Amino acid sequence: MTRGAALAVAIVAFAIYHATLLPGVDFGDTGSFQATVGTPLLRPRDAYPLYFAIGAAFVRVTHLEPAHALNLASAVEGAVAAGLLVFVGVELTGSILAGAAASLLFVTSYTFWSQAIIAEVYALHALFLGATLLLLLRWERRPTLGRLTAFFAVYALGFGNHLSMVLLLPGFTAFLLLAAPGGWRAMFAPRIVVLALACAAAGALQYAWNLRTLWFTAHPPHGLVDALQTFWFDVTKSDWRDTMVMRVPESTLTNRLAMYWFDLTQQFALVGPLLAVAGAAALWMRARRRAILLLLLYLVNAVFAFTYNVGDTHVFFLPSHLIVALLAGAAVLSIAARFRPAMALALIAFVAAKAYGDFPALDRSADTRPSDTLEQLTTGIDESRAILLSDLNWQIDNGLSYYANVTHPEIAKARMPDVLLYAPALIADNRSIGRETVVTDRARDELAAAYGPYIRTSLDRVTAPLPLTAELRAVPRGTRYVLTVLRPSRDLPLNRTDLVAALRALTGDATIDLPPRDYVAVAGVAGDAPALVAAADAPFRRSAIVAGVRLDVRMDSWLATDTIRRMGFGHAIVRRRHTLIVERGVSFVAFDANGAAVHTAYRENIFAPQPRYLCYR
Repeated sequence: MTRGAALAVAIVAFAIYHATLLPGVDFGDTGSFQATVGTPLLRPRDAYPLYFAIGAAFVRVTHLEPAHALNLASAVEGAVAAGLLVFVGVELTGSILAGAAASLLFVTSYTFWSQAIIAEVYALHALFLGATLLLLLRWERRPTLGRLTAFFAVYALGFGNHLSMVLLLPGFTAFLLLAAPGGWRAMFAPRIVVLALACAAAGALQYAWNLRTLWFTAHPPHGLVDALQTFWFDVTKSDWRDTMVMRVPESTLTNRLAMYWFDLTQQFALVGPLLAVAGAAALWMRARRRAILLLLLYLVNAVFAFTYNVGDTHVFFLPSHLIVALLAGAAVLSIAARFRPAMALALIAFVAAKAYGDFPALDRSADTRPSDTLEQLTTGIDESRAILLSDLNWQIDNGLSYYANVTHPEIAKARMPDVLLYAPALIADNRSIGRETVVTDRARDELAAAYGPYIRTSLDRVTAPLPLTAELRAVPRGTRYVLTVLRPSRDLPLNRTDLVAALRALTGDATIDLPPRDYVAVAGVAGDAPALVAAADAPFRRSAIVAGVRLDVRMDSWLATDTIRRMGFGHAIVRRRHTLIVERGVSFVAFDANGAAVHTAYRENIFAPQPRYLCYR
């Protein structure tokens, strides 16, 4: 019966992920993964050899475009993780229903769901966390050398996906020492030590792919020692991890605690954490070693994420969220046996209701914003007509790498920092063969700084973005809309003059006090005073009736720490339709009575239209 329940939960998880799957390219790390998959030369900086090997297999088997295939791989990995977690939950509780409830609680949690529908490493990481936990618990129940070998092998294999597997080591080590038959000294028997080292070495061999690539670069290493030093520096990303791990300023700790509570309740509401506390207490009374294992896994991963000063901290909480879900399932141990099925069913019902509410916000099946943005940036550019010299936000640049190499390989492009030294010659040579040279905003600034009036530029009016005021003034009177303003990134300051003028044009010159808050939402009908004006410095959810249609606005980010949100920083939902994905800066949508977007506009964020300039000498 456990196998049947695990299969059913895996099918449900895959159905949810497939229905909300991102169809193509994305920005950020996702775009980088999509551009890298299938390459025969994997650099140490690329890391993740197992992830890319599995991704390449998906591309070959499905014959899909790499972006779609890699997104699909995450959905499959997330579904397999869901099935494994049912087995883990049953091992912990002895209840199939409780195991299913714990698994569903995690795989429908907001952050994990958002990562299981895009090309990312976290679904596979959850799969390995579930697999190693299951093997370890089964070894405890029947401690054979074969089961211990299986645990060592799978744990070592997991490092080929993500090096944060090391954060599981304290909990796993303590459990092995506490559960070892014959006492903790038995774990240091020569055959056990040799077995563990052999599995670790075999797991490390996955990175031979990355190491080998060093000898194919323009500047190959001088011997093996130099290669290993370069490899370690790049594969562990030492240059930026040294400045981010355990680097949260003390002055921000209070805000950090508030962020963690927001993040935890975003995944599980208040029910999940309360049940997890009850489950930890019940497990402590009945199976102390297992309680110690889960608590150590939770604490190490939660503390690491809490002190990791990076722009997407929320994804690093995922392993600790998985433990919270398992402990919530273990809460059934705290009540009488005859009530356990009813409690597990109640938890499943809660999960179903929460997933139903989150589904529209997490649905990216119609999200073509990345490819639309890249199309606007590259329209009219190909090998016969023009070359693009760019210097873009790194998230957009990763998406452009995929778009220009896979979707539209006819696009001729180069990065301005790579060609700045000989840019005048490059522009002249392209002009001599009848090709224009087009540059992005920052690339133009670099040209001006380096060459002054020697190279002139003019705005490319073919793709020039309109001011927000002009764009919103064109919205027909009587059209439903929602506009949000979230504190932008430091490198993209708001044009408040244009924003205020745009709001006046949209609201029929109604006077709106736009407060300088982190989150602002304005909704109504074009030409009339707004039906909703909401502002706060913390995430909120608001509802309003706009011309007879219910609109739900939800802010699902913590701007003080979140600089990256693959799922967006908030959402506008109309009739269970994902009408608008809210980003930092300005996000706008005009929509019809069914919630379908009629017109969408972004400013001061990565989805804003990019100005381009033509170069002359």
